[in-house]
Formats: sequence, structure tokens, C-alpha cells
Amino acid sequence: MTMAPVELRCDMRLHGILTDDGLIEISCRSALCGHKDGVVVIHRFDCLTGEFKGTQMYRDTPVINQNKEA
Repeated sequence: MTMAPVELRCDMRLHGILTDDGLIEISCRSALCGHKDGVVVIHRFDCLTGEFKGTQMYRDTPVINQNKEA
């Protein structure tokens, strides 16, 4: 049985995501890990062992609000 991803958040922000395959994904804001304007850095850890599983980097695209009032 697989479960849907679970968001780990407080009232102010999203801290991580528990994935359906048992990993925790955490967004990193450290320049040492490659974070900069236009880049999102995600670290992945095994939820049970804490083992580091890797880092992925994505291009951060701006969100366009198409519901603007004229």
C-alpha cells in the first residue's frame, strides 16, 4: 500500500515532504549546496535510517497570476 506524500509544515512555511517511498525531501537555502536566485535545491533522506540519499537541483520558475483583475 502506498500513501500520498505528506507535507511537513508549521503555520508559516513548508519545511519538507515525506514521500510515498519513505524519503524526506527538504528544500535547502544554503549557497554551499548550490542555492541561488533561480535554483531550488532539494536534499533527500531515508525516513527510517536518516541516510542521505542525494541532492537534486531544479530551475525555479516564476508563478504567473492569470487571475488578475483588470
